[in-house]
Amino acid sequence: MVYANQKTVSNVGLRCLQRLSGFVFGVVFLIAGVEVKAASTSASAPVAETAAPRQAIARAATPSGQIIKDGVALQLEVSQSMQEGEEARFTLNLRDAASSNPIRNARPIAWVDGQTKVDENSEQACRRKVATFIGGDLLHAPALSLNAYYVLAMNEDNSISVINPQTGFGGSKLLTMVILHGVAQDWLLTPEQNLWVSQPQVDEVALVDTRIWQVRTNVSVPGHPGQIVLRPGAQQIWVLTDEGVTVLAASNGQLLATIKTGQGRHTIAFSDDGKSAFVSNAANNSVSLIDASNLRKTADLAGGIHPVAMAWSSKAQLLYVAHEGDGQIIAFDAAGKQAASIKTLPGISTIRFAPDGRYGFILNPQKNQLDLLDAATNQIVRGADITHGPDQVTFSDRLAYIRRRHSEIVQLVPLDAIAHAIQTGQALALASVSNGQKAFHKGSNTRSLADTTVIVPNGAAALLANPADRTIYYYQEGMSAPAGSFRNYGHEPRAVLVLDHSLQERQPGQYQASARLPKAGNYQLVFYLDSPKMLHCFPVTVQADPAKPLSASYAVTLTGTAPALIKGINQNLQFAIRDAVSGQIMSGVSDLQVLLFNTTNNQQLQLDAHEQKNGDYGITFTPPGSGHYYVYFQATSLGMSWNQTAQLVLTVK
Repeated sequence: MVYANQKTVSNVGLRCLQRLSGFVFGVVFLIAGVEVKAASTSASAPVAETAAPRQAIARAATPSGQIIKDGVALQLEVSQSMQEGEEARFTLNLRDAASSNPIRNARPIAWVDGQTKVDENSEQACRRKVATFIGGDLLHAPALSLNAYYVLAMNEDNSISVINPQTGFGGSKLLTMVILHGVAQDWLLTPEQNLWVSQPQVDEVALVDTRIWQVRTNVSVPGHPGQIVLRPGAQQIWVLTDEGVTVLAASNGQLLATIKTGQGRHTIAFSDDGKSAFVSNAANNSVSLIDASNLRKTADLAGGIHPVAMAWSSKAQLLYVAHEGDGQIIAFDAAGKQAASIKTLPGISTIRFAPDGRYGFILNPQKNQLDLLDAATNQIVRGADITHGPDQVTFSDRLAYIRRRHSEIVQLVPLDAIAHAIQTGQALALASVSNGQKAFHKGSNTRSLADTTVIVPNGAAALLANPADRTIYYYQEGMSAPAGSFRNYGHEPRAVLVLDHSLQERQPGQYQASARLPKAGNYQLVFYLDSPKMLHCFPVTVQADPAKPLSASYAVTLTGTAPALIKGINQNLQFAIRDAVSGQIMSGVSDLQVLLFNTTNNQQLQLDAHEQKNGDYGITFTPPGSGHYYVYFQATSLGMSWNQTAQLVLTVK
C-alpha cells in the first residue's frame, strides 16, 4: 500500500517535525548573509582563548549577567560545578525587556561549542555558528547540543539504533549503534536518562550511558531477565526472571534482593506510592504481594486461571489482574484484599489504563475484542470489535493507539469520545492509521516486551515502529496517514523509545537542559531564539578535574575541503590530528587507523593511515558503494578508540 502524501522525513518539508525535534528548521534562511565554509580545525575542539575577547563580552552584560537585545532580556545560569565529565545544568531565563514578563512557550535552541579563534566573540562569528549548527553540518558538530532529541530502536539482533531526527547528512540520520552482549527483551529509561536493557539470552541487564551511548556495565541476572520497571519513589530497578524478581540499585546495578514468587510467565505492577509490588505467576494461578520497602514477599493472592497482565488504577487505587484462561479481571487493594471480580471472555492478554486512571483498555487478541473497564464502577461499560489480533495499547493525552499484530493498520480511540459513547449508548468511535505496508507479525519471530508505539514529548504526535517494514513512522494526530518515516538501516525496530535532552520550560520563562561536560577548556554557549528573534554567544569555561591526571584530547579533521567521492574511484584522503587544547598538530603517530562505516548497507572498511608531510596522515579510499560513511579513528598511542563518536561524515555518489 502506497500513500500519496507519505514521504521520508528528509523530504517532508520538516514543518511537521517542529514539535518532534524542538527545532525551528526554517531559521537557517533568516540568518542572512552568512556563508558557512569548512574549517580546518574541529569546531568542537576547545583551545586557549585570549583575555581581550572575554572582557569585551563581559562589558556587554549587566552586572547581573543579563543580556538585552531586540527587546528580549536573556540571562544564562550554569551549575556551580562546571567540571569536565560532570553533569551540568544550563538555565536560560527569557523575559520581555520592557515589561519583565517571562516569555512563555518559546522554543530556544542552544549548543556548547569550543572557541578556536579570537574573532569568535564577534556577532558575525556567532551568526555563522548558529547557521552551521541549524544546518546540521556533521563535519562541524558542536561539543554539546542542548537540543538533543533521539529516537531509539530495539533491533532484532544485539543492537540498538540511535537516530537523531534533527540532523542528517542527506537521508542518513543514524547517530550511532549501541552493541549489547545479547538480544534485548525490554528496556527502561530512568529520570536520570540512564537506559537499562534486559537480555535473557545471556542472563544480563545492561546499563547504557545515553550521554556517550556506551554500555557502562553489564549486571548478571540469572533466570532469563525480562520485564524491567522502576519502583515509584525509589532508585530501584525491578527485573522479572523465571522464578520471580531481582531488585537492583538504579545508579550502578548493585544487587539489592532476589525474591522468589512462583512459576510461569510473570508481570509486575506497583501501587502509586511504590510500597506494594505485585508479581503474577501464570503457572501457579496466583499473584504475589511484596512489601517493596522491606523487599520481601508477604502473601500469594489466589485468583483466576493464568494471570498474564496487570495494571494499577490511580483513580480507584486498585490493582486489576487480567486472566487469560477464564477471562476474569480481579481487583485487589494495596493490602492484597480482593475488591471486585469482573467477567470477560477467555483469551485476554493486555490491560492498561488511560492517563486519568479511570478507563482500562482490555485487549483480547483471540476474540478480536476490546473491552473498556470503568474503575469507578468496576464494570465493563463499552466494547468494540477490533480484528487482526489487538495485542498492545499506548496512550497520548488524546488518543489510544491499539496495535493489531496481524495488520499494518493501527486502531485509534479518541479518549474524549468514551464518556459520550457511554452516556448516549452509541458505538465507541474508532479511527485508524496505517503504519506502513506490511503487518507487524511479518517481521522476525523475535518479539519484545517493549512498546512499538511511543508518544512524542511536547506534541500531539507518535512514533510507530514496524519491524516488518524496518521503518519507524512519524504520525501527527489528526492526520490520515503518517507524515514521514525514519529508516532503521537494515534492522527491524521491534520497539521504539524517545530520549529528550532538549531545553524544557521548567518555570515560566525559565528553560533548562542538562548535559555531561566535555574536556576542560574555553567554550561558548551559542543561543538562538526564532520568535522573538535573538541570538547570542556566551563565554563558558569548563574546569579540569583536579583528581584526574591531565590527559590529552585530540581532534581529527580533513585537511582542505571535503572531496567529491564517487563509488569505485580511488581517492586520497588526508587527515590532521590536533591537540584539542593547544591546537598543535601532532606528528609521528604511527598507529592511526581509520574506520569507515556505510550507513546505507552497514558495510565497514578499516584502513591504516600513514604520515605523509606537514603532519598529514593519508589513506587511499576506494568506496565500495554509495551512501554516507561515518568516519571513526583509533590510535592506541594517543588513547583514541573506536567507541568515540564519529567526527566526520563523507558522502559517496
